[in-house]
Amino acid sequence: MKVKICGISNEIDALTAVKLGADAIGFVMGGKVLPVEVEPYAQAVRETIKKFPEGVDSFLVTHLLNAEDILALANYIQSTGIQISEDIDIEEVKKVRNNTTRKIIKTVVTTDEKAVEKLKLYEPYCDFFLLDSRDSGYTGGTGKENNWKMCRELIKLTSKPVFIAGGLNPENVKSAIEETTPYGVDVSTGISCYSESYLKKDRKDANKIEKFIKISKEY
Repeated sequence: MKVKICGISNEIDALTAVKLGADAIGFVMGGKVLPVEVEPYAQAVRETIKKFPEGVDSFLVTHLLNAEDILALANYIQSTGIQISEDIDIEEVKKVRNNTTRKIIKTVVTTDEKAVEKLKLYEPYCDFFLLDSRDSGYTGGTGKENNWKMCRELIKLTSKPVFIAGGLNPENVKSAIEETTPYGVDVSTGISCYSESYLKKDRKDANKIEKFIKISKEY
């Protein structure tokens, strides 16, 4: 089971997650993000990614809508992958695909009535899908638990490897995996901790990360 730790806002949490066995790290940058999330400075993210060992992927997780903007940011931080969170125009997705060899994850919201249609639309241009939840107009990072039954059905409809996300945490990841049998799991708020001492920046709890990865890796 592949594990992606997302919503990372600093080098300490990124390298801690890598040390604990994460397969991929996601940095949310560009576009609409939740107020509690902190958009990392591109230069800092780039320097952090340089310290990743070979085999650990780094993803630009972005809500940007324009292919040129997405590619420019990914090229700058030198991530190994791009996660397109918004349902951008298919022509923009094609441009991203045709202009990079980076791994591409396309997010699909399970509660979207056109979820099946979008799987087929984006399938030729991405390497992975990520099935996530949406809350109050925000996709991903909401902490709202996903519909695992719907995830299971959508996973059956695509030939691409699928990550599940949406309200995952160390307590429910086991049951979510068993119900959906995904390629990988993705977590952000479920391993977060907040404190005034962090100036309200999103920090990750190392103990929660370790527990989440340990449970996930049993599959």
